[in-house]
Amino acid sequence: MFRKIFLLTIFCMLASQAAYARIYIPVDQPSDQKFPIAVTDLRGGGTGREISSIIRNDLTLSGYFNVLPTELFRDVAREEGSSDESIRFAYWSAIGAQAMVKGEVESKSGKMTITLRLFDTQSREMLVGKQYKVDKENMRRAVHRFSDEIMEALTGIRGVFNSKITFTAVTGKKTKDVFVMDMDGYKPYAITHNKSITLSSAWSPDGGSLAYTSYHHGNPDIYITRLGQKDQKRITNGQGSNITPAWSPDGGTIAFASSISGSSNIYTMLPSGKKMNRVTTNYNIDISPAWSPGGDQIVFSSERAGGLHLFKMSSNGEDISRLTFVGYQNDMPDWSPIGDKIVFAGRDMGTFDIFIMNPDGSNIQRLTIGTGSNEHPTFSPDGRLITFSSTRDGGAAIYIMRSDGSNQTRISKGNGLLPAWGPKAD
Repeated sequence: MFRKIFLLTIFCMLASQAAYARIYIPVDQPSDQKFPIAVTDLRGGGTGREISSIIRNDLTLSGYFNVLPTELFRDVAREEGSSDESIRFAYWSAIGAQAMVKGEVESKSGKMTITLRLFDTQSREMLVGKQYKVDKENMRRAVHRFSDEIMEALTGIRGVFNSKITFTAVTGKKTKDVFVMDMDGYKPYAITHNKSITLSSAWSPDGGSLAYTSYHHGNPDIYITRLGQKDQKRITNGQGSNITPAWSPDGGTIAFASSISGSSNIYTMLPSGKKMNRVTTNYNIDISPAWSPGGDQIVFSSERAGGLHLFKMSSNGEDISRLTFVGYQNDMPDWSPIGDKIVFAGRDMGTFDIFIMNPDGSNIQRLTIGTGSNEHPTFSPDGRLITFSSTRDGGAAIYIMRSDGSNQTRISKGNGLLPAWGPKAD
């Protein structure tokens, strides 16, 4: 879908495959041991400085890098020029940079050629070299792609800087709509314009569609829309409360909570709205389903044991087991794409905080504390980051953090809640 929206031609340059195979930053690297990297201002005036700023911000948001201040090296970088042979590797090592980025941008006839290179300052090898020929509209996407390349070269896992995050924002006295933005908070725009309350967006695995709950026709029903199109399709029938949709990993099924039978239970159906199937049978509340990455299990929130707690079951409703036993309102779970963790919002001290645990309910860890109400966590497509909403600055806004709770950073400029992180995008 993104390929249809953005036309981007990418040319690969030489890179050292031997150096690329080395893992510089383990995925479980402690947050207090960030990798020092220098990102020089690209030659090419204001556009070059803008590109460098995007890369610095990407790497800072990841939580894995100590991006060195440009004051340490601005003069030296300017003197070196664009020639790789002129790089003073001893200087870069001396100021503590284990890697450095340099490059240049040239504009001609409405197109720009962006050349970017990543170097190991100790081995003096080029780890990544890329050239992108794009128009201004697609510049940020090309630069995010190079940030993804940096992550892959240094951690062994490709970055997610071209991914998107949806969220709900207040648009009027009685209206809320779903918006989408880049993962760094850039350029949010509305997906829905329903003049009603619209909530709980969920991405299809291919990144091309969204499911969400809207009161567009009065009743809380689930709708689907294709990104880039104005049409939306209602897939529940206007009966009961139909909320918290979640797309299965294969894209073939949507799980959701519905009170069509009286109490709220978990149901599944096809994205067309056909073959609606009741998965749980409970006289209390079952809500907020989330799929395991294999699609064979669902974690959900339920009052069946008194208070909202998390349970998991097979996708057909069998083998239900309780996961949480502390707190009195554990809700909004999300299963890591890696499969090793479940994140959720829980309340045990008056306000909601974000917690993470193993899929069997063991090793619960608190990720936020004493910073307002923190809710609606969802994992990034690589499982290394979490987005969530928080009221720590007053009204609810969208934040991201590492999955260990470090590097909590606001990314939305305005209000926002109910974030959902989309799949990887090239």
